[in-house]
Amino acid sequence: MKYLKQLLIAFKEYFSKKKTITLPDEINSLEPLGRYLLTKSQFSHQKKRVKYTAFMPNPNNLELSVFRISGLSQNKIWEIGEKYLTKNLERTLYGIARIIALKVTDNKVQIKSDNNPPRHANIVGWPNEKSEQKLIAQELAANAQLELKI
Repeated sequence: MKYLKQLLIAFKEYFSKKKTITLPDEINSLEPLGRYLLTKSQFSHQKKRVKYTAFMPNPNNLELSVFRISGLSQNKIWEIGEKYLTKNLERTLYGIARIIALKVTDNKVQIKSDNNPPRHANIVGWPNEKSEQKLIAQELAANAQLELKI
């Protein structure tokens, strides 16, 4: 009987631990990415679409933050956004723009996984000209799916 109790305790410990999925460094072309929307200017609620401003790179380092959302439930996606973006930055999480990695790399920019925070990546390789950045951002927005957190 003592053996069975120890076995039961071991099983409970094993199955109660949260399993973390380790993603490979290389991003699959069909992998979904999420760009968290933290301002109302990044989407149109009425037209149910993502605006290009959601995909404009940071002018200081020409990078655009995205998260690798493959295999995550909708609740987990919101949890990541709240944990890493809204709590630290004291902002509101309005939604997410979902886009497939291939639609990003088709626009001559790259996706670089850094996993800092977990599942984080950056879209890099942006041209220096703002007008060229805007064209890419418009194309990304046109290929993105809007999901609001309401």
